[in-house]
Amino acid sequence: MKTIWFTTLWATCLLAGCVQPTQHETTEKTTEQRKKEFLEQAKTFGNMAKLKSAIRKIDLTEREVVAFCRENDDMAMRAKMIGAVFSDNEYEEKSATPAYWAAHRYNLSKFVETVTINREGQTTFMDIGSGNGEKLFGALCLGFQKAYGLEYSPQSVQTSKRLLKQFAPEIDIRQGDALTVEASFFQKADFIYMYSPIKDNKLMASLFKRVLENLQEGGVLLEVRFVYGEELNNILPYSLPTVRGWLAIKKEAGKFFYKNIAENAYGYTLIDGRAWQELKAK
Repeated sequence: MKTIWFTTLWATCLLAGCVQPTQHETTEKTTEQRKKEFLEQAKTFGNMAKLKSAIRKIDLTEREVVAFCRENDDMAMRAKMIGAVFSDNEYEEKSATPAYWAAHRYNLSKFVETVTINREGQTTFMDIGSGNGEKLFGALCLGFQKAYGLEYSPQSVQTSKRLLKQFAPEIDIRQGDALTVEASFFQKADFIYMYSPIKDNKLMASLFKRVLENLQEGGVLLEVRFVYGEELNNILPYSLPTVRGWLAIKKEAGKFFYKNIAENAYGYTLIDGRAWQELKAK
């Protein structure tokens, strides 16, 4: 009789949820609660060092940071989170070849802001000269579904693949020379980002032209360091304004539009009313 009573009581308690969780379940619940509370208060961390320390303390994963950033449209907060997780990672300070620039850091806030403003529904990001992969990780945080990296330095490719191995196949990094890689490679992405990876202006102009010729319909090409306008105009079938700094090019209905981001963060100007195919024939 006691056995039947005990069995009935245990079944009733189990259905009512009064059975105590195991130690593992309690720990997991506490950890998840701590992460939730941290993310709710993340905006209050103005100091980057404190933000990094808090992320390490609660063992917040890179994938959890990506999920948080995708749900949070605060550009400043996104930049802080990307930097807190990734900016301390190693990168190659010495160039793999004299012709190419070595990896270097710059303000992530500008990257986040400019990419966000110039993105118009594109889903696939590409960084030409991807270094240690910081911008590839940032692209996922900004909501891109896929990110491609092209990097000349074998050492940087090895480093970035190791740092981002948990994001395969969402992030695909390839070692190669942007001047000689098959042109179809650039067609993999509808948002292409460059920070002028080549030192020589004539070579950089040739790279820009290659990318432009293979830009997807509806795609955007964003160049951070556009300082080779004169060299580019010598090889293009039309003339771009010789602006310096951030330049965005958009392809729409076979036509190309440009934007000098320093002067106009939002509006594009038609480069030429004719399609690229007509201009190439001249």
